[in-house]
Amino acid sequence: MNNKLAHYYMEKYALDAIIATQPVSLRYFCKFDCWVTDYSQEWMGKPGGSNSNVTLFCILTNTDYKVLIVPTGLAPFTLDTDINEVIFFGSPSPLAKSDRGRKEISTSENELNQFDKKQLRILENDIFTEPVSALESVIKEKGLNSSNIGFELRGFNEGVFNKITEKLPTCSFKDCTEIIRLIRMIKTDEEISHLSRSAELNESALQQSARIIKAETTFKDAFNKFKNVVESNDGIIEHYIFSSYGCGVCDKRDYLFKKNQFIFLDSGAYLSNYISDLGVTIFLNKVDKKYMEIFNRINEGLIIGLDSLKIGTFCSKVNNNIIEYLDMHNIHKTETHGHGIGIQPTEYPIISSTLPNFIYDNGFEKDSADFKLEENMVVAIEIPYYIYGEGSYLAEVNALITKRGYQLLTSQDRKTPIINY
Repeated sequence: MNNKLAHYYMEKYALDAIIATQPVSLRYFCKFDCWVTDYSQEWMGKPGGSNSNVTLFCILTNTDYKVLIVPTGLAPFTLDTDINEVIFFGSPSPLAKSDRGRKEISTSENELNQFDKKQLRILENDIFTEPVSALESVIKEKGLNSSNIGFELRGFNEGVFNKITEKLPTCSFKDCTEIIRLIRMIKTDEEISHLSRSAELNESALQQSARIIKAETTFKDAFNKFKNVVESNDGIIEHYIFSSYGCGVCDKRDYLFKKNQFIFLDSGAYLSNYISDLGVTIFLNKVDKKYMEIFNRINEGLIIGLDSLKIGTFCSKVNNNIIEYLDMHNIHKTETHGHGIGIQPTEYPIISSTLPNFIYDNGFEKDSADFKLEENMVVAIEIPYYIYGEGSYLAEVNALITKRGYQLLTSQDRKTPIINY
């Protein structure tokens, strides 16, 4: 987590604390990572309920103290988190339902491994019946009950938030959803390392899978190769898709490739919770001269876009430079764009030609949606180009914004065509 930037925004907007509530934000703030929180919604346990996620909190104070509040049943997932304190709510552990109580454990401590010792120890404290009471306790204990608090409101249960404001009437809650997204936009050295390793794995898997695609092979063959490489290196597939004959993207496993097609592959892979997003064009057998010319121009456009990645440059300028070059060579209506990457496939900044048309409201002040590039942003630049009934192109790479311009996260050769016979 970019603690320095978090405290910058807290000071700038006079916030005494920030409360993250969404699963992806807790993953970012304190490394709490549990698969069930990514999809669990209120209606799944309460018919007629909302689409809001299970209630979770990570409180970061302006004194850099972090408190995590989660359901008791997820206690083991808190052991490797980056927090000062964890508080649980909900049903107590099974042992607490016995007459003995949690602290009277019959198993000898010598028989327990370190993990079991830790998970038993963290459940020794009192457990709150529901999350609002737990949050109220933390706010009052930390002296924040008359404070300005940034609260990640978007996606949070409205009814639960109303209960919070009733319990803490002297707190001033402000929606800081966008502030959290802005904090995530600038990567730390640790994040850059994770993203670089993710890109290295994704690129290796993408290249290996791309080179087995030949006439009469199926997309499933390529997918399985990609899957084997990613998963054998502890990665997780985020997406793996293709496009043929200029008809958009799909993942039809039994699709049979034919001679003289040109297609693209677009792949995403997680490693240590950080994602990379890459893409290549593949020619099968014969390559028509005019199609190779377009391929070369697209990759030249990609280089122009990368060369535009400089601190202080407006994001729309990067996109416009690519489009202007391609337009000069009669390559029109590409879906050229870019975006940040991190713990999600798309993060800020957004790189688009339409950005100057929008006003951005971060919850505290308004400005242009056309952000300026800053050091340690990590972005994906991609140029998809569809020729209906003929074929599909894609050149996509991941790059870090540096003091001198940009640096590719790993070797990503897009100039050399992949031609499979």
